[in-house]
Amino acid sequence: MNGEKVLITGVSGMLGSSLLKLLPYDNIVGYASSELNITDHKKVQNVLRSEKPDIIIHTAAYTNVEACEIESDKAYLVNVIGTQNLVNYAIENDVLFVYLSSTGIYGKEKDTPYTEFDAVNPTTVHHKSKYEAEKIVQNHLSKYIIIRTGWLFGGDKTHQKNFVYKRYLEAKDKSVIYSDNTQIGNPTYINNLVNQIMVLLTSKQYGLYNCVDNAENISRYDYVKKIIELFELPCKVKIAPVGMFQRTAPVSYNESSINKKLNLLDLNVMQNWENSLQEYIYDLKKDVE
Repeated sequence: MNGEKVLITGVSGMLGSSLLKLLPYDNIVGYASSELNITDHKKVQNVLRSEKPDIIIHTAAYTNVEACEIESDKAYLVNVIGTQNLVNYAIENDVLFVYLSSTGIYGKEKDTPYTEFDAVNPTTVHHKSKYEAEKIVQNHLSKYIIIRTGWLFGGDKTHQKNFVYKRYLEAKDKSVIYSDNTQIGNPTYINNLVNQIMVLLTSKQYGLYNCVDNAENISRYDYVKKIIELFELPCKVKIAPVGMFQRTAPVSYNESSINKKLNLLDLNVMQNWENSLQEYIYDLKKDVE
């Protein structure tokens, strides 16, 4: 790529590590949360002044939805104040700021997939903090891309948040596992999301976008069932009895969305979730067989 320098936060995460690996920039650096405490304003300023990035891709966040309900101050400190610290640098230095948000922020306002033109009413502390961070980006910057995505899969199988590989490990020695069918969303392949972010960067289309793989009324149960089917395991997936999976966070039953703005701009390169999952599991099976 050209001489633009890209800095990515949160590169120990599945998405951050994939962006660092897959984005075709010659000048790209990444910081894990252990290396850059985004809540430390002075540290953030020192690092950014030293690196002098043209583009900041901010993936670092406190993502444990359940823990955020208990540690709300930490959620707002990391997700809001941490974002503000990065935005402060972008304001003064003509930086393009890419912020990774969540389709979970839409809340419980409708039963059909959300578009970017729907109202936002988050129901959990985590999603409230992500929305507050979105507002900071929108209110203070003119060059920004906000990505609302959800149910990400992909990356290294050893990553602690690799949902797909964890389901393989759970099912490989069992005859039955259970999964919840009360929440719908969009299983989304990280590689597709990286490609979509690259399209937005190169086309210089700023603003807010849903970026999810195509899925229609897909529940966690449907998702897990497809994972086990593609791994060709004999384990059966059953719908979990009511109350089997207790949650602290009042999550929305509907986190599904469509890429309305990308479609209108004819820039949508996101794929069908089943085809993407099949591609990812095909690669995973080479390591587990």
